[in-house]
Amino acid sequence: MIIDTLSHASVYHRMPDLSGVLDFISRTDLNSLPDGRTDIDGDNLYVMIQRPELKQAAEALPEAHDRYIDFQLVLKGEELMGYAKRSELGDPVKSDAAHDIYFYRQPEGMPLLPVREGMFAVFYPGDAHAPCIRTGACGASVKAVFKIKV
Repeated sequence: MIIDTLSHASVYHRMPDLSGVLDFISRTDLNSLPDGRTDIDGDNLYVMIQRPELKQAAEALPEAHDRYIDFQLVLKGEELMGYAKRSELGDPVKSDAAHDIYFYRQPEGMPLLPVREGMFAVFYPGDAHAPCIRTGACGASVKAVFKIKV
């Protein structure tokens, strides 16, 4: 997992998995993209503009993916994102292999990380994450979720 701000993004251009995302961000006004999916390189790399309804931490189930890395960038507002090692969560409680998403029980004491406007978090297949959790200061966010095929 990586969590950082766009002002430090130049460090990550050397990471092949992230360079396509960061190149796209540098030449695109993400706020002008329509809600939903925009293909960058077909199923290999795409972005989804989302306006999620944020939930309470107790309602958040960690999720993980086998075939994609998630690069989640908050464009407006803020949210909390939970994190856990997937290998420590046991079997999924709900899964949809066709859509590459697996949900797990929330572990006790799951860390919640604040991700504010201009910040991003990167979750690899070994990372379980619980995005879209409301903060005390903010109940809404707009974000760009990039899906990077592994």
